[in-house]
Amino acid sequence: MPAFRAPRHLAISSLSIALLAALASAPIAAQDAPAKQDKKDEKVTELARVQVTGSNIKRTDTETASPLQVVTAKDIESMGARTLLQVLDNLPAARPAQVDSKSLYTGSDGASQANLRGLGAQGTLVLLNGRRLSYYGAPAGFQTQFVNIDAIPAAAIERMEVLTDGASAVYGTDAVAGVINVITKPSFKGLEVSGSTDMSSRIRSYGERQASITGGFGDLGEDRYNVYASVNLYKRDAIPLSDWYDKKPAQFYINNPSYIKNFRFDTGSAPGVLNPGSYFAFDPVTGKKVQQAAPGCNNIIAEAAGPRCVWQTWLNNEIDGGAESKRATAYINAHFLLGESSEAFAEATYTTIDLRANGGTPRAFGTTTGNPSSWFARNTGYVANQFFYPYLGPNNVYNKASPEMKAMMGGVVGLQYLLQDAGDHYFGQRNTDKSYRVLAGMRGYLGDWSWETAFASAGSHSTTYQTINVNLDGFAKAFGPFTVDPGTGRVIIADNPAYKFGEISEANAALLRAAYPTFDIQSWTRLHTLDGKIEGPLATLPAGEVRAAFGFNLNRESFFTPGNSDAANGKITQQGGSWFDGKRTTYALFAEAVAPITAKLEVDAALRLDKYPHFSANLAPKLGVKYQALPELVLRGTYSEGFRAPSLAEAGSGGIFAQIGGYRDETRCNQTNAIANLLRTSQRAGDVDLGNSLLNSDCGRTVARMTQPNPDLQPEKAKIATLGFVFEPAKWLSVSADWWFVYRRNEIAAPDYSKPEEIIAQTRFPITDADRANLAALAAMCADPGSGVACPAVLPTYTVGNVSSVIGQYKNKGRTLVDGFDVDARSRLDLGEWGRLNIGVAATIARRSMYNFDDGDGWAYGNAIGYYNNPRVRATFNTDWNYKQFDTSFYINFVGKTKWAYDQIDAQDNNAQSCTASYEAVAPGQCDGAPSWWTANLGVSWHASEKLTVGVTAKNLFNRLPFFDPNDWMTFSGYTNNFGRSYSLMLNYKF
Repeated sequence: MPAFRAPRHLAISSLSIALLAALASAPIAAQDAPAKQDKKDEKVTELARVQVTGSNIKRTDTETASPLQVVTAKDIESMGARTLLQVLDNLPAARPAQVDSKSLYTGSDGASQANLRGLGAQGTLVLLNGRRLSYYGAPAGFQTQFVNIDAIPAAAIERMEVLTDGASAVYGTDAVAGVINVITKPSFKGLEVSGSTDMSSRIRSYGERQASITGGFGDLGEDRYNVYASVNLYKRDAIPLSDWYDKKPAQFYINNPSYIKNFRFDTGSAPGVLNPGSYFAFDPVTGKKVQQAAPGCNNIIAEAAGPRCVWQTWLNNEIDGGAESKRATAYINAHFLLGESSEAFAEATYTTIDLRANGGTPRAFGTTTGNPSSWFARNTGYVANQFFYPYLGPNNVYNKASPEMKAMMGGVVGLQYLLQDAGDHYFGQRNTDKSYRVLAGMRGYLGDWSWETAFASAGSHSTTYQTINVNLDGFAKAFGPFTVDPGTGRVIIADNPAYKFGEISEANAALLRAAYPTFDIQSWTRLHTLDGKIEGPLATLPAGEVRAAFGFNLNRESFFTPGNSDAANGKITQQGGSWFDGKRTTYALFAEAVAPITAKLEVDAALRLDKYPHFSANLAPKLGVKYQALPELVLRGTYSEGFRAPSLAEAGSGGIFAQIGGYRDETRCNQTNAIANLLRTSQRAGDVDLGNSLLNSDCGRTVARMTQPNPDLQPEKAKIATLGFVFEPAKWLSVSADWWFVYRRNEIAAPDYSKPEEIIAQTRFPITDADRANLAALAAMCADPGSGVACPAVLPTYTVGNVSSVIGQYKNKGRTLVDGFDVDARSRLDLGEWGRLNIGVAATIARRSMYNFDDGDGWAYGNAIGYYNNPRVRATFNTDWNYKQFDTSFYINFVGKTKWAYDQIDAQDNNAQSCTASYEAVAPGQCDGAPSWWTANLGVSWHASEKLTVGVTAKNLFNRLPFFDPNDWMTFSGYTNNFGRSYSLMLNYKF
C-alpha cells in the first residue's frame, strides 16, 4: 500500500517531456515511501502518477486528450513578467482583459482579469491549486463578477497550467473557454529572498518594484512535515498627466488640435494663484453667448464670445496615465504525514491591494448651460436625478459683470470660477481590497484507491472611495439656498453664499470638502466550499487498467453591496447607490473514467451534475480520445458541453443605478458634427475653436442608466470541441497543433443601449442655452462675408435634445461561435560545451468569431475575424540559451493586423475610404486598419554562485511606440504600451 513520503524527481515519457520540459527539475507532488526491491516497479508507477488540470484522475502520462500549456516559474522569470497578467500577455490563447492600472471608474477598480479565447472573464475559470477562488469584491461595471488574478501569491508559484479546452464536466460553471490553474510549490525548505525593479526610458514616472521572501522548514521524508510561508510585496508608481499628455500617438493631436492648447500653459494663471473667473450671458434675441473676464483678471484671452479669464490645467491628474498600486500577499502552505497512508494539508492566502489616483485639477464652478448631469438612484424611482451648476442672481455680492451684460438676462449671469481651496491633491479615487482564502484537507489511500477532501473559505472586501462628485446637501450649504427664476427656470445661488468667491481660505476649503465629499462604495463576496473525491483502478482491460474518479462539491456563495446611503437617495451626483444582495447554495456530483481500449487508444469520459437554485440541474459531459498512431505521433480530440450560471449580480436582488458612458445617439451626433464641420471652415479663429470643441462632443455622452437584474435568467450553454496531434519526430523536437471550437448560446447580456428594442424607457433633454448659442454662432459666421464660408441655404440645426436616461434589463439572448487553431513547436538542443538552447514558437490562428446578440436566426454581424480586436494571428517566439553561469532569453510577442471596424455593419461607416475608426480620423497610411504589432524582450541572468542570481531584462528592446487607436480610450490599443524601451533588474539570493 503506497505511503506519502518526500517528493522525488521523475523520469516521464518523451511526449510528456515535450510538453513539460521545463518541469524536469521540479519535484512532483505525488509521494511514496521507500520500498523493498520486489515492490520497486509498483512504487515507481505510483510515483509517476500526477494529476493535471482538467482531470480528476492521476496518470503516468501527462499528455492527455485535452491541450494543456505549462508555464513554469523559470518561464515567468525569462518573460520578465512581474504579474500574472503579464504572464498571460505572453500566451497567444489569452486575449486583452481588464488591467488594474486602467480600471479606474469601472466599478472594479484595482483588479485584473483573465480572458481566454476572447470569451470574457466570466468564460475563464481561474483556480489556485485546483480549487476555486472567491470573486473580486467589486464586479466590473457593477455587474461582471470575476476572479482578480492580482490576488494570487506570485512568489510561491511553481507553475501555471492553462487548459485551452472546456472543463465544465470537471469544474462546473465558468470553464467554457478554458482553465487557468496556478500551482504553488508543494514544499519548500530554507530561505530565499528576491527583488526586482522596472523603469521606462520614455515615461520618467513609471516604475514597478517587487520584493519577496520565502522560508520553510521540515522535511516530509525525515520530519514528516513541511511548512513554508511566502510574502510578496509589489508597488507601481503613479503616472501623472504631466508625464503623459505630450506622449500620445501623433494622430491624437491632429484630431484634437486644441488638446495641448487647452492646458493654457502660456496664457493661464498658475496653480495656486487666485483666478477671479469669467461671467457670461445670452443675447435674448439671437441666443448668442457673450462673455467677459471678471475684474482683476491677469490672464485674459479673446474668443468669439468675448474676453475670458483662463487658468492652467493642472497636470497632476493620474487617471489617464496610471494609478499608484500597492499589493501585499502572504501565503502559507503546510503538509503533515499521518501514519503511513494519509496526509493533512492546509493553505492560507491573504492579499491586500491599495490603488490610488489623484484626480488632478481642482473642480471648477461652471454654470451649466448645456445638459445637466443626470443619474438614477436606488431610492428615487424611475425619474432621473439632475444637477445644474447655478447662475448668479442680479443682487449677488459676487456679480460684478458689466451693466450691459446684466441687462441681457435681467441681471442674471453665468460664472466660470476655479475652486482651488480644497487643494490640488484632494480630488481623486482610491480602491482597497482585502481578500483571503483558508483551506484545510486530508488525502490518503484505501487499498489501491486514493481519496481527498477539503474545506475552503474565501472572500473579498472591496471599498471604492471617490472624491469627485457633488453632494447636493453639501453643495447647498456652500452656495445655497437656491431660488428659481420664474421666467426661465434658471437656478440661482444665494445672494451672499457661505462660500466666498475671490479668496482662497480654509473656511472655503471646509465648505468644498462637504460639497465634494469622499464617499465609499463597499462590497463583499464569500465562497465556502466542501469537496471530496476518490480515485483509483476500476477494472482491468486487456490493454491495461481502467481508472475512475468520483466526487462531490458543495458551495455556499454570497455577494453583498449595500451601496452608499447618500447615493441611494440621489444625493451624490452621477452615483446612484447600486446595490446587490444575494446568496445561494449549489451542489455537484461528478464522475470520470480513463480506459485503455487498446494499447494505442485511450478514452477519457467525464460527467458532472450541477444544481443551482431556480433552474433545473445541469448535466455537463465530456469525452476525450487519445490515439498513439505512431511511436512519435499522438492524435487527440475532445468534445464537451459547458455552462455558466447567472451570477448573483445578474440574477439576484438589486440593480445598477448610475450612468453609462460613451452612449452614442446618431441623431445628435450627426447634427452637432454638421454644425461643427461648417464652423471649422471659417477664416475667423473663434469659429474654428468652437467647431473644434463641438466636433464629436455629442457622439459619446454619459447618460443616466438603470440596469435591472433578471431572476428568470437561465444558464448559458456551450458546446466545445478540440482535435489535434502531438508529433515528436526526434527527442529534441516536438510539434503540436489543435483545432478548437466553442459555440456558446443563450448568452446572458446586459442591454445594448444602442438598440431601441432593448431599451425599456428613454428620455431626452430639451434644447439648451448652449445649443441655441451654437446655432447663433453659426448664423453669425454665415452672415459675415469675412468668414469666407459659402453656407448652404438651410443651415444645420438641432431637432432634438440629447438623451438623458435609458433603462434596460439583463436577458438571455444571442450566441457566439469561435474557432481556430493552436500551434506549438518546441526544440531542445544540446550544444555540448556551449550549453543548451531551447527554441519555441506558439501561435493562435483564429478562423471564425461570429455573434448575434439578437434572438433571430443567422449571424447578424458576420465573421469578425480580421476586424478590430479580433486579429487572425497572435504568436510568441522565445529562445533560451543556457551557457555555464548565464541564462539568456529572447521573447517576441506578435499581434496581427485588423480592420478598424468592429464588424461588417460598423465597416459601413469606418473603412479604408473614410479613413476613420469610431468616426475619428486615423493616421495616414493606416486607413486600411490597425497595423500588426510586435515587441521583443531580451533578458540575461547570471548565476554568480549557487546562492546568488542577478538578472537584467530589456523590454520592448527596439523601442517601438504604439499607433493611434480611436477605439481605445487610452488612444492606443490595450495590447500595446506607451512606455517605450524599459529595463528591469532582478536579484535572488538563497540562504
